[in-house]
Amino acid sequence: MDQFKQEISRYVSKCEDYFIHTDALAVIVLDKNMNIITHNHCFGRLVGSGKSIAGESMYSFMLPESHESLTALNSAKDQSVCLNFKTRDASIISLQCHVVHVDAQRHLIFGVHLMLTNEQALQKMTIMSNEMANLARDLYKKNRELKDAHAKIKTLSGIVPICMHCKEIRDDKGYWNQLEKYISEHSEVTFSHGLCDKCLEKYYPGPGDIRNEDPGEDHNS
Repeated sequence: MDQFKQEISRYVSKCEDYFIHTDALAVIVLDKNMNIITHNHCFGRLVGSGKSIAGESMYSFMLPESHESLTALNSAKDQSVCLNFKTRDASIISLQCHVVHVDAQRHLIFGVHLMLTNEQALQKMTIMSNEMANLARDLYKKNRELKDAHAKIKTLSGIVPICMHCKEIRDDKGYWNQLEKYISEHSEVTFSHGLCDKCLEKYYPGPGDIRNEDPGEDHNS
């Protein structure tokens, strides 16, 4: 342990930047009246929203239940204690602090930010609950849209009775319907009418092909 102390003493100056800029450890120097002499960036960010709070009373940033614990630190004995702080945005943070009695005029505090206080955990659970409720609402909306879309889709399936001669189809009520009417009523299909080559010869016999004739040509002359 003595060797460890010696090694740490050798590198104290190299650790200065770490103590100043780290976000993992809050460092505060207090006077005998518990006013803040100075602090590092971490403590300023956690409690003062990034602003310097040097010169202000430590008590003004703490919850009432931690005041007694802070007052008890005004002794020559190094101590460890959990202190609860209120921030400028009214949230609460807890620091597990080790207090070093430097001399009759100063205390040095090292504080590790606890991950979540009960209030913060409740806040995060509330946020997660709201997000899950929003996701459930969106899922319900998507399912409803899918059901509505599915209801609009008409499909033909099973055995369809059709006349072998006229090709009319018998519906569920026993009525015979034209093929195109039945399909249109049971699907999204629409029909346009034309003439195939066989019907053209059968129903429009004679010279020429009406598909190739000039619409302006007079066939009676």
